[in-house]
Amino acid sequence: MLRKNLDKFMFCPVVVLAATLWAQESKPQSPPSTYKLDYVFSEMQDGKRINARSYTILLRATDKAVVKIGSRVPIVTGNTKEGDTQIQYLDIGMNIDGRIGQEVDSGIYLITSVDVESLAPEQPGENRRGDPVIRQVKYQTENTVPLGKQTLLGSADEVDGTRRLQIEVTATKMR
Repeated sequence: MLRKNLDKFMFCPVVVLAATLWAQESKPQSPPSTYKLDYVFSEMQDGKRINARSYTILLRATDKAVVKIGSRVPIVTGNTKEGDTQIQYLDIGMNIDGRIGQEVDSGIYLITSVDVESLAPEQPGENRRGDPVIRQVKYQTENTVPLGKQTLLGSADEVDGTRRLQIEVTATKMR
């Protein structure tokens, strides 16, 4: 008789646990918040903005977005035995990977990877032949970004010039 009563008590917690788990699963989950990320890439010279490009991403919390804009530049890499030209292509332009790691008090934890590639302009008096010279700037940052405030993610001087590239982002909660 004691054995039968013990079995009943051991069964009850299992039923209660299963019912609790089922109730938690059946509650509708609210969708993650959506954010608008406005990235601004500015070229600065002598402290003045001389050019700016903007890119906007709509992104749900904990999701990732990728933006790739640019051109494919053909580069001759050789010739085949048959005399055909071998060509490879370089992707030149802007690549932005953004991911919201989590929502934090009055902002978001933003993980951003930026890769900017451009063709270096030919200098006066230079008679460049052959393959183009490629400029590249890479950023990988993790920042807490307050909502509604433009936030500097990074800036860097050109290697062989007097310009400075500055990257800023503004995060706005949409819903």
